[in-house]
Amino acid sequence: MSSSADFTGEALEGRRRQRARHALAFQDPQSPTRRLLARFPDVDWAAPREFASAPSPTRQLVAAARRKKVTKHEVQHGYRTFTLNGDVIGGLNQRTHTLVSDQAKRACRARPLAKQYLQAMGVPTPAGRGFRVREFDDAVAHCAELDGPVTIKPATGAAGVGVSWAVKAEEDLRPAWEYARAARTTPLQRSLELLVEEHVTGMDVRVYVVGETPVAAVARLPLFIVGDGRSTVRRLVEDAVAARSTNSYLAKHAPEVDDDALAELGLKTSAVLPAGEMRDISGTSNPLVGGVTLDITTELCHGHRELAVDAMWALPGLRAAAVDMVVPHLEVSDGAVVVDLHDDADLSLHRYPSYGAVRRPADAIIEQMIQRARR
Repeated sequence: MSSSADFTGEALEGRRRQRARHALAFQDPQSPTRRLLARFPDVDWAAPREFASAPSPTRQLVAAARRKKVTKHEVQHGYRTFTLNGDVIGGLNQRTHTLVSDQAKRACRARPLAKQYLQAMGVPTPAGRGFRVREFDDAVAHCAELDGPVTIKPATGAAGVGVSWAVKAEEDLRPAWEYARAARTTPLQRSLELLVEEHVTGMDVRVYVVGETPVAAVARLPLFIVGDGRSTVRRLVEDAVAARSTNSYLAKHAPEVDDDALAELGLKTSAVLPAGEMRDISGTSNPLVGGVTLDITTELCHGHRELAVDAMWALPGLRAAAVDMVVPHLEVSDGAVVVDLHDDADLSLHRYPSYGAVRRPADAIIEQMIQRARR
Protein backbone atom coordinates (compact mmCIF):
# COMPACT_ATOMS: atom_id res chain seq x y z
CA MET A 1 0.00 0.00 0.00
CA SER A 2 2.99 2.28 0.54
CA SER A 3 6.73 2.07 -0.03
CA SER A 4 9.75 4.34 -0.06
CA ALA A 5 9.20 4.83 -3.80
CA ASP A 6 5.99 6.74 -3.02
CA PHE A 7 7.88 9.58 -1.30
CA THR A 8 10.68 11.99 -2.14
CA GLY A 9 12.75 14.68 -0.45
CA GLU A 10 11.85 15.59 3.11
CA ALA A 11 8.78 13.35 3.03
CA LEU A 12 10.99 10.34 2.33
CA GLU A 13 13.33 11.42 5.12
CA GLY A 14 10.35 11.73 7.46
CA ARG A 15 9.30 8.18 6.61
CA ARG A 16 12.82 6.88 7.24
CA ARG A 17 13.03 8.57 10.62
CA GLN A 18 9.66 7.20 11.69
CA ARG A 19 10.67 3.65 10.74
CA ALA A 20 13.86 4.06 12.77
CA ARG A 21 11.92 5.34 15.81
CA HIS A 22 9.55 2.39 15.53
CA ALA A 23 12.40 -0.13 15.45
CA LEU A 24 14.21 1.54 18.34
CA ALA A 25 11.10 1.50 20.53
CA PHE A 26 10.64 -2.23 19.90
CA GLN A 27 14.15 -2.97 21.16
CA ASP A 28 13.18 -1.91 24.68
CA PRO A 29 12.12 -5.07 26.59
CA GLN A 30 10.02 -2.89 28.91
CA SER A 31 8.06 -1.23 26.12
CA PRO A 32 4.29 -1.92 26.14
CA THR A 33 4.54 -4.02 22.98
CA ARG A 34 7.36 -6.18 24.32
CA ARG A 35 5.54 -6.62 27.63
CA LEU A 36 2.52 -7.79 25.64
CA LEU A 37 4.57 -10.42 23.83
CA ALA A 38 5.92 -11.63 27.18
CA ARG A 39 2.34 -12.43 28.24
CA PHE A 40 2.26 -15.19 25.62
CA PRO A 41 5.27 -17.41 26.41
CA ASP A 42 3.74 -20.43 24.66
CA VAL A 43 3.24 -18.74 21.29
CA ASP A 44 5.66 -19.78 18.57
CA TRP A 45 6.25 -16.41 16.93
CA ALA A 46 8.05 -18.10 14.03
CA ALA A 47 4.87 -20.01 13.12
CA PRO A 48 1.95 -17.61 12.51
CA ARG A 49 -1.48 -18.88 11.50
CA GLU A 50 -1.88 -20.02 7.91
CA PHE A 51 -4.84 -19.08 5.72
CA ALA A 52 -4.92 -20.49 2.20
CA SER A 53 -7.57 -17.98 1.14
CA ALA A 54 -8.93 -14.73 2.52
CA PRO A 55 -12.33 -13.65 1.18
CA SER A 56 -12.88 -9.89 1.16
CA PRO A 57 -14.87 -8.08 3.88
CA THR A 58 -17.80 -7.82 1.46
CA ARG A 59 -17.80 -11.57 0.94
CA GLN A 60 -17.54 -12.07 4.69
CA LEU A 61 -20.68 -9.97 5.20
CA VAL A 62 -22.55 -11.76 2.43
CA ALA A 63 -21.56 -15.14 3.91
CA ALA A 64 -22.66 -13.99 7.37
CA ALA A 65 -26.02 -12.93 5.94
CA ARG A 66 -26.44 -16.35 4.37
CA ARG A 67 -25.74 -18.05 7.70
CA LYS A 68 -28.44 -15.88 9.31
CA LYS A 69 -30.96 -16.81 6.57
CA VAL A 70 -30.81 -13.24 5.28
CA THR A 71 -31.28 -12.74 1.54
CA LYS A 72 -28.89 -10.58 -0.46
CA HIS A 73 -30.17 -8.54 -3.41
CA GLU A 74 -27.78 -7.00 -5.95
CA VAL A 75 -28.95 -3.46 -6.77
CA GLN A 76 -26.05 -2.35 -8.92
CA HIS A 77 -22.28 -2.75 -8.80
CA GLY A 78 -21.19 -2.42 -5.17
CA TYR A 79 -24.71 -1.80 -3.84
CA ARG A 80 -26.58 -4.57 -2.04
CA THR A 81 -29.76 -4.84 0.02
CA PHE A 82 -30.36 -7.40 2.77
CA THR A 83 -33.86 -8.69 3.51
CA LEU A 84 -35.30 -11.07 6.10
CA ASN A 85 -38.75 -12.55 5.50
CA GLY A 86 -39.28 -9.99 2.76
CA ASP A 87 -38.43 -6.96 4.92
CA VAL A 88 -35.38 -4.79 4.28
CA ILE A 89 -33.05 -4.90 7.28
CA GLY A 90 -30.00 -3.12 5.87
CA GLY A 91 -27.61 -2.84 3.00
CA LEU A 92 -24.07 -2.49 1.81
CA ASN A 93 -22.23 -0.02 -0.40
CA GLN A 94 -18.80 -1.48 -1.08
CA ARG A 95 -17.51 -1.93 2.51
CA THR A 96 -19.81 0.67 4.08
CA HIS A 97 -22.91 -0.82 5.68
CA THR A 98 -26.11 0.80 6.88
CA LEU A 99 -25.03 0.85 10.52
CA VAL A 100 -23.14 4.03 9.61
CA SER A 101 -24.83 7.44 9.27
CA ASP A 102 -23.62 10.06 6.80
CA GLN A 103 -22.57 12.26 9.73
CA ALA A 104 -20.50 9.46 11.25
CA LYS A 105 -18.96 8.58 7.89
CA ARG A 106 -17.84 12.17 7.41
CA ALA A 107 -16.30 12.31 10.88
CA CYS A 108 -14.50 8.97 10.52
CA ARG A 109 -12.83 10.20 7.35
CA ALA A 110 -11.66 13.53 8.75
CA ARG A 111 -9.56 12.94 11.86
CA PRO A 112 -9.78 16.48 13.29
CA LEU A 113 -13.58 16.32 13.12
CA ALA A 114 -13.69 12.89 14.78
CA LYS A 115 -11.39 14.24 17.48
CA GLN A 116 -13.80 17.08 18.18
CA TYR A 117 -16.68 14.62 18.59
CA LEU A 118 -14.61 12.56 21.03
CA GLN A 119 -13.63 15.63 23.01
CA ALA A 120 -17.23 16.85 23.13
CA MET A 121 -18.31 13.56 24.73
CA GLY A 122 -15.41 13.39 27.15
CA VAL A 123 -13.74 10.38 25.52
CA PRO A 124 -9.98 10.34 26.28
CA THR A 125 -8.02 11.31 23.18
CA PRO A 126 -4.57 12.91 22.86
CA ALA A 127 -4.46 16.69 23.18
CA GLY A 128 -3.96 18.36 19.82
CA ARG A 129 -5.64 19.98 16.85
CA GLY A 130 -5.73 20.24 13.08
CA PHE A 131 -3.76 22.58 10.83
CA ARG A 132 -3.69 23.66 7.22
CA VAL A 133 -0.66 22.59 5.23
CA ARG A 134 0.62 26.18 5.09
CA GLU A 135 0.49 26.56 8.89
CA PHE A 136 3.76 24.81 9.73
CA ASP A 137 5.02 27.64 11.94
CA ASP A 138 1.77 27.57 13.93
CA ALA A 139 2.14 23.81 14.31
CA VAL A 140 5.69 24.24 15.64
CA ALA A 141 4.37 26.68 18.23
CA HIS A 142 1.64 24.19 19.15
CA CYS A 143 4.27 21.48 19.63
CA ALA A 144 6.04 23.75 22.11
CA GLU A 145 2.77 24.21 23.99
CA LEU A 146 2.27 20.45 24.22
CA ASP A 147 5.74 20.33 25.85
CA GLY A 148 6.70 16.79 24.92
CA PRO A 149 6.92 14.28 22.07
CA VAL A 150 4.21 14.69 19.44
CA THR A 151 2.45 12.70 16.75
CA ILE A 152 1.98 14.27 13.32
CA LYS A 153 -0.40 12.65 10.83
CA PRO A 154 -2.58 13.45 7.83
CA ALA A 155 -6.17 14.43 8.57
CA THR A 156 -7.26 11.74 6.13
CA GLY A 157 -5.47 8.59 5.11
CA ALA A 158 -5.18 4.86 5.61
CA ALA A 159 -2.92 2.09 6.92
CA GLY A 160 -0.99 4.45 9.17
CA VAL A 161 0.87 5.91 6.20
CA GLY A 162 2.16 9.41 6.89
CA VAL A 163 1.99 9.04 10.67
CA SER A 164 5.07 10.00 12.70
CA TRP A 165 5.00 9.50 16.46
CA ALA A 166 7.35 10.26 19.34
CA VAL A 167 8.75 13.21 17.39
CA LYS A 168 10.95 15.05 19.89
CA ALA A 169 13.68 17.05 18.19
CA GLU A 170 12.82 20.29 16.41
CA GLU A 171 14.82 19.16 13.37
CA ASP A 172 12.47 16.16 13.02
CA LEU A 173 9.32 18.29 12.78
CA ARG A 174 9.69 19.41 9.16
CA PRO A 175 10.37 15.89 7.74
CA ALA A 176 7.43 14.51 9.76
CA TRP A 177 5.22 17.34 8.51
CA GLU A 178 6.18 16.70 4.88
CA TYR A 179 5.67 12.95 5.28
CA ALA A 180 2.14 13.55 6.58
CA ARG A 181 1.49 16.12 3.87
CA ALA A 182 2.56 13.74 1.10
CA ALA A 183 0.44 10.88 2.49
CA ARG A 184 -2.85 12.74 2.96
CA THR A 185 -5.79 11.76 0.80
CA THR A 186 -8.51 14.10 -0.45
CA PRO A 187 -10.01 15.49 2.76
CA LEU A 188 -13.73 15.78 3.39
CA GLN A 189 -12.98 18.69 5.72
CA ARG A 190 -10.63 20.66 3.52
CA SER A 191 -9.67 23.37 6.00
CA LEU A 192 -7.85 20.95 8.32
CA GLU A 193 -5.33 18.79 6.49
CA LEU A 194 -2.80 17.71 9.13
CA LEU A 195 -3.19 16.78 12.78
CA VAL A 196 -0.64 17.46 15.53
CA GLU A 197 -1.21 15.91 18.95
CA GLU A 198 0.62 14.76 22.04
CA HIS A 199 2.31 11.38 21.77
CA VAL A 200 1.05 8.62 24.06
CA THR A 201 3.22 5.54 24.51
CA GLY A 202 1.42 2.22 24.36
CA MET A 203 0.31 -0.78 22.34
CA ASP A 204 -1.37 -0.23 18.98
CA VAL A 205 -4.80 -1.81 19.53
CA ARG A 206 -7.84 -2.00 17.26
CA VAL A 207 -11.22 -2.93 18.72
CA TYR A 208 -14.22 -3.68 16.53
CA VAL A 209 -17.45 -2.61 18.22
CA VAL A 210 -20.97 -3.59 17.16
CA GLY A 211 -23.86 -2.05 19.06
CA GLU A 212 -22.67 -2.01 22.65
CA THR A 213 -20.29 -4.96 22.36
CA PRO A 214 -16.59 -5.11 21.50
CA VAL A 215 -16.70 -8.25 19.35
CA ALA A 216 -13.02 -8.42 18.35
CA ALA A 217 -9.69 -6.85 19.24
CA VAL A 218 -6.18 -7.18 17.90
CA ALA A 219 -2.82 -5.76 18.84
CA ARG A 220 -0.93 -4.64 15.76
CA LEU A 221 2.73 -5.62 15.91
CA PRO A 222 5.77 -5.19 13.73
CA LEU A 223 7.02 -8.20 11.83
CA PHE A 224 9.98 -9.22 13.96
CA ILE A 225 12.76 -11.76 14.18
CA VAL A 226 14.22 -13.56 17.18
CA GLY A 227 17.94 -14.29 17.18
CA ASP A 228 19.19 -17.85 17.72
CA GLY A 229 22.92 -17.14 17.97
CA ARG A 230 23.59 -18.93 14.67
CA SER A 231 21.51 -17.56 11.79
CA THR A 232 22.26 -14.31 9.99
CA VAL A 233 19.76 -11.49 9.99
CA ARG A 234 19.11 -12.11 6.29
CA ARG A 235 18.22 -15.76 6.93
CA LEU A 236 15.93 -14.87 9.84
CA VAL A 237 14.24 -12.17 7.75
CA GLU A 238 13.65 -14.54 4.84
CA ASP A 239 12.12 -17.13 7.17
CA ALA A 240 9.87 -14.52 8.84
CA VAL A 241 8.63 -13.12 5.53
CA ALA A 242 7.99 -16.63 4.18
CA ALA A 243 6.01 -17.57 7.30
CA ARG A 244 3.98 -14.35 7.12
CA SER A 245 3.14 -15.00 3.46
CA THR A 246 1.28 -18.21 4.39
CA ASN A 247 -1.51 -15.89 5.56
CA SER A 248 -3.06 -15.02 2.20
CA TYR A 249 -4.54 -11.81 3.60
CA LEU A 250 -1.16 -10.51 4.77
CA ALA A 251 0.67 -11.88 1.73
CA LYS A 252 -0.92 -9.11 -0.34
CA HIS A 253 0.87 -6.51 1.81
CA ALA A 254 4.52 -7.52 1.94
CA PRO A 255 7.05 -5.57 4.04
CA GLU A 256 10.12 -3.85 2.63
CA VAL A 257 13.07 -5.98 3.69
CA ASP A 258 15.85 -5.21 1.23
CA ASP A 259 19.28 -4.33 2.61
CA ASP A 260 18.63 -0.57 2.55
CA ALA A 261 15.27 -0.90 4.31
CA LEU A 262 16.79 -3.07 7.04
CA ALA A 263 19.72 -0.67 7.42
CA GLU A 264 17.20 2.09 8.22
CA LEU A 265 16.15 -0.08 11.17
CA GLY A 266 19.72 -0.52 12.38
CA LEU A 267 20.14 -4.04 11.00
CA LYS A 268 23.07 -5.45 9.05
CA THR A 269 22.01 -8.48 7.03
CA SER A 270 25.25 -10.39 7.63
CA ALA A 271 25.06 -9.96 11.42
CA VAL A 272 24.14 -12.79 13.79
CA LEU A 273 21.79 -11.80 16.61
CA PRO A 274 22.31 -13.21 20.10
CA ALA A 275 19.85 -15.93 21.08
CA GLY A 276 16.55 -14.43 22.22
CA GLU A 277 17.17 -10.91 20.89
CA MET A 278 14.07 -9.50 19.17
CA ARG A 279 14.28 -6.97 16.33
CA ASP A 280 11.64 -5.15 14.30
CA ILE A 281 12.09 -5.77 10.55
CA SER A 282 9.03 -3.96 9.16
CA GLY A 283 9.40 -0.52 10.74
CA THR A 284 5.64 -0.42 11.26
CA SER A 285 2.92 -2.25 13.16
CA ASN A 286 0.28 -1.85 10.49
CA PRO A 287 -0.44 -5.18 8.75
CA LEU A 288 -1.31 -3.41 5.51
CA VAL A 289 2.30 -2.25 5.17
CA GLY A 290 4.20 -5.16 6.67
CA GLY A 291 3.06 -5.73 10.25
CA VAL A 292 1.32 -8.68 11.92
CA THR A 293 -1.61 -9.08 14.33
CA LEU A 294 -2.32 -10.81 17.63
CA ASP A 295 -5.89 -11.40 18.79
CA ILE A 296 -6.36 -9.98 22.30
CA THR A 297 -10.16 -9.94 22.50
CA THR A 298 -10.20 -11.81 25.80
CA GLU A 299 -7.22 -9.88 27.17
CA LEU A 300 -8.88 -6.46 27.24
CA CYS A 301 -9.92 -5.24 30.65
CA HIS A 302 -13.42 -3.90 31.32
CA GLY A 303 -12.20 -0.30 31.12
CA HIS A 304 -10.75 -0.77 27.63
CA ARG A 305 -13.97 -2.34 26.43
CA GLU A 306 -16.03 0.53 27.81
CA LEU A 307 -13.69 3.07 26.24
CA ALA A 308 -14.07 1.50 22.80
CA VAL A 309 -17.88 1.49 23.06
CA ASP A 310 -17.98 5.09 24.33
CA ALA A 311 -15.77 6.20 21.45
CA MET A 312 -17.98 4.65 18.80
CA TRP A 313 -21.15 6.05 20.34
CA ALA A 314 -19.61 9.54 20.44
CA LEU A 315 -20.22 9.77 16.69
CA PRO A 316 -23.94 10.20 15.91
CA GLY A 317 -25.44 7.26 14.06
CA LEU A 318 -22.38 5.01 14.26
CA ARG A 319 -23.37 1.52 15.39
CA ALA A 320 -20.54 -0.66 14.05
CA ALA A 321 -16.97 0.50 13.59
CA ALA A 322 -13.32 -0.07 14.41
CA VAL A 323 -11.82 1.97 17.23
CA ASP A 324 -8.05 2.48 17.28
CA MET A 325 -6.56 2.96 20.72
CA VAL A 326 -3.16 3.40 22.31
CA VAL A 327 -3.05 1.18 25.39
CA PRO A 328 -0.18 1.55 27.89
CA HIS A 329 -1.29 -1.44 30.02
CA LEU A 330 -3.62 -4.36 29.33
CA GLU A 331 -4.43 -4.87 33.00
CA VAL A 332 -5.93 -1.40 33.54
CA SER A 333 -7.34 1.29 31.26
CA ASP A 334 -5.44 4.14 32.93
CA GLY A 335 -3.78 6.27 30.27
CA ALA A 336 -5.51 4.58 27.32
CA VAL A 337 -6.66 6.96 24.58
CA VAL A 338 -8.65 6.77 21.35
CA VAL A 339 -6.72 7.92 18.28
CA ASP A 340 -8.96 7.00 15.34
CA LEU A 341 -12.29 5.53 14.22
CA HIS A 342 -13.07 3.68 10.99
CA ASP A 343 -16.56 3.15 9.61
CA ASP A 344 -15.27 1.00 6.73
CA ALA A 345 -12.58 -0.94 8.60
CA ASP A 346 -11.22 -4.11 7.07
CA LEU A 347 -12.88 -7.01 8.90
CA SER A 348 -10.10 -9.29 7.67
CA LEU A 349 -7.82 -7.95 10.39
CA HIS A 350 -9.86 -10.00 12.88
CA ARG A 351 -10.88 -12.85 10.60
CA TYR A 352 -7.30 -13.70 9.61
CA PRO A 353 -5.03 -12.87 12.58
CA SER A 354 -1.36 -13.80 12.55
CA TYR A 355 -1.66 -15.19 16.06
CA GLY A 356 -4.57 -16.07 18.32
CA ALA A 357 -8.25 -16.79 17.83
CA VAL A 358 -10.28 -16.11 14.71
CA ARG A 359 -13.10 -13.58 15.16
CA ARG A 360 -16.04 -12.90 12.84
CA PRO A 361 -17.29 -9.31 13.18
CA ALA A 362 -19.39 -9.81 10.04
CA ASP A 363 -21.74 -12.12 11.95
CA ALA A 364 -22.27 -9.47 14.64
CA ILE A 365 -22.93 -6.78 12.01
CA ILE A 366 -25.67 -8.80 10.32
CA GLU A 367 -27.18 -9.73 13.69
CA GLN A 368 -27.22 -6.03 14.64
CA MET A 369 -29.09 -5.23 11.42
CA ILE A 370 -31.66 -7.90 12.28
CA GLN A 371 -32.11 -6.65 15.84
CA ARG A 372 -32.52 -3.03 14.77
CA ALA A 373 -35.08 -4.00 12.12
CA ARG A 374 -37.18 -5.75 14.77
CA ARG A 375 -37.46 -2.69 17.00
